[in-house]
Amino acid sequence: MNEEVLVRLRVGVGGKILDMGCGLGATLRSFARRRPDLNLTGITVVPWQVERGTELNAECAEGERVRLMQGDYERTELDAGTFDAVYGVESTCYARGADKGLLLREAYRLLKPGGRMVMADGFLESGDRFANVQRPIYRKLCECWVIDTLGEIDQVTMEMERLGFSEVQVERAQMRVAPSVFHVPWVTLKFLLTDVVFGQRKMTRARWNNIIAPVLLPWVSWPLGPMVYCIVSATKPVIL
Repeated sequence: MNEEVLVRLRVGVGGKILDMGCGLGATLRSFARRRPDLNLTGITVVPWQVERGTELNAECAEGERVRLMQGDYERTELDAGTFDAVYGVESTCYARGADKGLLLREAYRLLKPGGRMVMADGFLESGDRFANVQRPIYRKLCECWVIDTLGEIDQVTMEMERLGFSEVQVERAQMRVAPSVFHVPWVTLKFLLTDVVFGQRKMTRARWNNIIAPVLLPWVSWPLGPMVYCIVSATKPVIL
């Protein structure tokens, strides 16, 4: 997925990229390995992610080209027109609203003319396609992942076009990510056995939520429900 996102960003030599919701910076480090020429920045709202991600950067050669910072990606303090590309890999879902308007507006502001935005994440094909039994499942899923709501793909693309983005493209990739989804229960079981049952870790509410959410996910996802996985890309046009 990291490689697919990087290809769609279409960044030239020496380009500046911002990861909007970088977590520990793993995707940025993968970019640094593939493209030593890039200038890479990540922003996350979680302080400990900046601290731990910076430690991980220091442990590898490519990490010296990655800078992590704390901040709100819906309202950064970065200068307008700073980046050749911005992206989010499974982080844009945390932005507010079904149209993700605040995040998209900030992304548009930060991009240079001709710059690219790419989002790889879960979306809803339509917010009203839930069966009655699926609605409480979806709300519990959002609660577990601390999400306001997933983006509704039609609203997201309409907002992108309204802001001025061009070349808006939606690629549905749920079948490509399905193997990873089916792998989650095995990772969860391994964690429970090695870290909890035979280890020293305690089960916190956050850990329970990360176990519950993957169990709920298939019941609201394609083909049973309206949740799909998409790669959405667009360009900030050059105005002559």
